[in-house]
Amino acid sequence: MQIKRLMVLLEDWSTWMKHDSHKLGYPSKSLGIASGGESSEAFDDMVGEADSKNIKTMNAIINSLPREQREAVYARWLGSKKPIYYELKLELAMDNLLTIADRRIYA
Repeated sequence: MQIKRLMVLLEDWSTWMKHDSHKLGYPSKSLGIASGGESSEAFDDMVGEADSKNIKTMNAIINSLPREQREAVYARWLGSKKPIYYELKLELAMDNLLTIADRRIYA
């Protein structure tokens, strides 16, 4: 995985984390009914589903990082308090994210 792709995934993850959602995990619409028979909308729905899966996978990867690295990621993308030696911990986290995401995210 390239660093550009990782940055896009982290930006998407950040937006997802900041979004307040009270849904119970059920899809908000059915693919067959929502598309109305148009393939362009069906394709957009499939891309959205893939993006959602990638964001949830990225969330699991971030949660599996050591606490200090996870705090550095939260500080960078969610605006939380920066830990001591923030830059070093963020660099280690990015290296780990690149390695793990390359194995777990196929996009």
